[in-house]
Amino acid sequence: MLFTAVLSLLFVGAGLLLLFVLEDSFIDRRLHAVAATVTDPQAPPAALPSQFQVLPMASLPDDIRARLGGDRTGRLVEFRRGNGRYVHVLAARTAAGQPYALVYDVTDELTVNQGLARGLAYVALLLAVLTLCAYLLSRAFVGRMVQRAQALFRQVLDSPDPEALEALAQQEPVREFGDLARLHARVWRAQLAAVERERETLAFLGHELRTPLQSARTSLSLLAADPGHAAALSRLQRAIERLTRASNAVLWLASESPATADGSTHAAACMQALVEELAPMAAARGQAFALTIDPELRWARPQEIVETVLANLLLNAIQHGGPGTIAIAADADGLVLRNPRAAAEATGFGLGMRIVGRLAARIGWQVAFSRHADGASFTVRWDAASVHA
Repeated sequence: MLFTAVLSLLFVGAGLLLLFVLEDSFIDRRLHAVAATVTDPQAPPAALPSQFQVLPMASLPDDIRARLGGDRTGRLVEFRRGNGRYVHVLAARTAAGQPYALVYDVTDELTVNQGLARGLAYVALLLAVLTLCAYLLSRAFVGRMVQRAQALFRQVLDSPDPEALEALAQQEPVREFGDLARLHARVWRAQLAAVERERETLAFLGHELRTPLQSARTSLSLLAADPGHAAALSRLQRAIERLTRASNAVLWLASESPATADGSTHAAACMQALVEELAPMAAARGQAFALTIDPELRWARPQEIVETVLANLLLNAIQHGGPGTIAIAADADGLVLRNPRAAAEATGFGLGMRIVGRLAARIGWQVAFSRHADGASFTVRWDAASVHA
């Protein structure tokens, strides 16, 4: 509406300017036509049309002389005199070369000025009508666009696959909406492809882990005959069993199984086993575990999933933390793991933490990471449904 109002005012201003120019041109044309009939400036003015006056240059009034600024032939000025009359003055010469000034009193012939007030009223009315029409048209247009956008939004939500969305984009009468639907279909297809690649990668990873695990089991069965390696054999056996459970957890993550699964994991036993298994690795880096956990705490989640999440958190603390104590505390509300600050950041792809985030989300847990002055910490939160009463 503002655009319509401004545009209308510009047209009104241009129209008024054109009227004033036309009025001036008509007056000046008549002035020149009358000047062509003057033969003697000293003759009586009886032959002149009304409102015209011929004045010799020698007897010009001061205000007219000041405006003309001399007797240059053809000079034309217009101004309002001291008595309030508006005049056009033309400096001319007769055929005999006598200079004179032809004065045309146009006060009563300025029709544009006289009709300006009434014309502005009509213009204001017209502007109001145009503004109202513009408002109604824009409201109708925007309403139709909103309805079409809402209909397209519902159709996009109801589309079963990117191909159906592509077909919808082809049929869309509004080109911009069609381009938007086509872009959404392209993004949807790319997202499906990424999910499929992730599923294939996880399935491949879980499958390929089974081959070295089988070989390791065979080697363990041969080592079991020598009792001199009992301690190392026991630790290696636990590591292989944990790796087997991690492989199963990765396969479960790549599957279409429900987000939460039935199961029961004794928290203290699970954490204690992981701490004992990873203690030698931590000791090699000058680290030690401090475990504080409710002995009655049990998680209503499968052990292989929970163990994979916690093992990756502990390994991350060992690999990315500095020498000192890795503190672990768990109760019915959640778990907090703190590791000391390292002198330099360890490198890696971050795959372990991504698996942790995905697995935790699938079983209804929330994992948060934070840094502080003396190190870093992971906080794991779970709801009441994740804990056995």
